[in-house]
Amino acid sequence: MAMRTFLPLLSCSLALVACTQRTADQAPTQPTSPNAPGAQAGKAAPVAASTKKDKDAPKVLSRPFAWPLEQAYLASRGGTSTGAPVTLSPSPSPAWKELAGVPLGIERDRAAIKAMAGEYRTSFDFQETIPLRPGYQLSAPYFSWATERIAVIEDTPTRIVLQHQLVMRFAGQDEAMVVKHWRQDWTWQDNDLLRYRGRAKWRHERLEPNEAAGTWSQAVYGVGDEPRYETFGRWSHDGEVSSWTSDRHWRPRPRREKTVRQDYDVMEGVHRLTITPDGWVLWQDNRKLKLAEDGTVPLDGYLASEIGLERYQRLDSFDWKPGVDLWEQEKAEWAVVRETWHEVLAADNVHLTGEETVGVALLEAVGGEDPLAGPKTVRDAMVKP
Repeated sequence: MAMRTFLPLLSCSLALVACTQRTADQAPTQPTSPNAPGAQAGKAAPVAASTKKDKDAPKVLSRPFAWPLEQAYLASRGGTSTGAPVTLSPSPSPAWKELAGVPLGIERDRAAIKAMAGEYRTSFDFQETIPLRPGYQLSAPYFSWATERIAVIEDTPTRIVLQHQLVMRFAGQDEAMVVKHWRQDWTWQDNDLLRYRGRAKWRHERLEPNEAAGTWSQAVYGVGDEPRYETFGRWSHDGEVSSWTSDRHWRPRPRREKTVRQDYDVMEGVHRLTITPDGWVLWQDNRKLKLAEDGTVPLDGYLASEIGLERYQRLDSFDWKPGVDLWEQEKAEWAVVRETWHEVLAADNVHLTGEETVGVALLEAVGGEDPLAGPKTVRDAMVKP
């Protein structure tokens, strides 16, 4: 059985669905890995069971990379849930072994993009590293986990669409929790990018043919297929290593900080995707930016630099059926939602009523009694000029 969730906006990551509200004076607890102390290929890892002694013990403090010696260590933010045991797939994976045999050029690029599809244990790790404003104190690092499946839902010679879905199983619970997650659209030599401009606004940017030549754009969408950001870059294939690096671009404030940080507006960053023998990795180099009232970048707008690392490791013998079944039930409705977004996002300037609320509203609308609720929610989310 599966439990479908609409992800109430608590002080947790979207990927962390077992969490509780915290008050400002409550310290977050150290997160527990879904398969602590660590899974081996072909073996299920034991689940760390909490005891009264564990709960009474002092919280473990993180010593993050590049943490200032003069600043006290802080406990990580993130989830406190414990996942059911998982089994890692043998490494290297067939997708990774086959990739090196694909001819270089657009076909190797396409194979690398599709190599991200699969079934994974995922970890999300973010740490501020450099204060960029006088007196700024680095915030607590963040760690969370998920079990996630990624499916190719569109595949043409010049366009590939990957849909992410969380299928979460927690220790001691029989029911899986299923959440439609983010989506990434890859387009070859795309000359029209929908760029985030801050405060729920986006604007189209047209590239010259020589800029787009040989590149792939990556457009990222939220849980309700609402826009988040679009960037572009080139795949490189060095020996057995396939990587894609974005340009520097703006993104909305991430959901992991929506409820705990109001002091900046934009996450500016560069990210790199690398296909690995056991899955893939998303590395981020970010800067947190506070905009001026008119939406421009002030001299003191940058608060801090942050690094992020998301690891996707392939799993064996995990029951994904609740997620597969729910997607089969709802995929036709989501296709209509995507088409509606495609129509409204064609406007030169896009302004939404909110970056967070529209995604949650669409999760509630799709799968309900009214098949037209999804498109209506999309159109209602647009701020009329």
